[in-house]
Amino acid sequence: MDIKTLQKELEEMGLLVRKFEEWARVQPEKIFFYYGEEDRAYTYGEFNQLANNLAFHLTNLDVQKGDRVSLFLQNPLVTMLVMFSLWKIGAVFCPINFLYKGRLLSFQLNDTKPKLLITEKGREPLLNQIQEEIGAIPVIIHRPGERDHDFKPENVSLSLDPRFSVSYLDEWLGGNHPDPVTDLNYWDTANIIYTSGTTGPPKGVVQSFRWLQNYCFYGVKLLHPDDIVYCDLPLYHVGGAFSLVGRAAWRGCTVAVWDRFSASEFWHRIRKSQASYALLLDVMMPWLLQTPANEDDRRNSLRRVHMQPLPEYHHHFAERFGIDFVNVGYGATEIG
Repeated sequence: MDIKTLQKELEEMGLLVRKFEEWARVQPEKIFFYYGEEDRAYTYGEFNQLANNLAFHLTNLDVQKGDRVSLFLQNPLVTMLVMFSLWKIGAVFCPINFLYKGRLLSFQLNDTKPKLLITEKGREPLLNQIQEEIGAIPVIIHRPGERDHDFKPENVSLSLDPRFSVSYLDEWLGGNHPDPVTDLNYWDTANIIYTSGTTGPPKGVVQSFRWLQNYCFYGVKLLHPDDIVYCDLPLYHVGGAFSLVGRAAWRGCTVAVWDRFSASEFWHRIRKSQASYALLLDVMMPWLLQTPANEDDRRNSLRRVHMQPLPEYHHHFAERFGIDFVNVGYGATEIG
């Protein structure tokens, strides 16, 4: 592809958050986000409205374009609502590995220097332990309701050190606020995503909206609007947040999301959601192959799978489970 054709296609592709808002206008009743943990579906219109409401309240907290906001969350629904709300106002999505604690957690917060931190009930002790190291960051807490799958009665009484200023995310979901009017450009910073830290301390990779385009460009071409994209990857990194949820939003697809991978539940989830596309990493594939083969293995909706890395036995995996197309990629947080 020559450079002029590429530039034209990137222009037509547009910014991810703007494309999502466009889908919310033209297909508001189509399901965008199916949250498998709670068997709850959100249409493009509903999801966009919730993100608008969060964006409105974030601006009332003086979160402005270019401000960094850290997320210390596992709940994928809340994580993605916050991500889109931040992009809508030009703020920077800065997720943290939800397994971090102690020095790893304080290092990333001090390195990012966020305007505020968004977290969830149950993580108060982890923040209290590092309060002296990170200072009095304003904190917004997601409180699961009693009927939510991640509600834990023992977490209700937990509280943050009084030196933190605290507000609650659930109080911001109501309303009927319009899409924010924000001047967004391709070169504006969209995210700061941290590397895994295998060769030293994790490094914050600054990613622009153009980076998002480049990362998702060819992957979006592999999707059809009728696809249902399966996601059980953590959303603090590029694979889950952008390669799956982001690409689905760009293409106008439905994405079916669970909190974590489960080898025993994987095919049940695929059949329940009728997912047609999935991303399998590393040990996921041998774990799935360890289950006894049976005549129902090929009776599923999954037709295309991204494997990373590509195993030698990918033909066997595809034949056993009825996969028509396998693609593979190589990259890093910096380059996609």
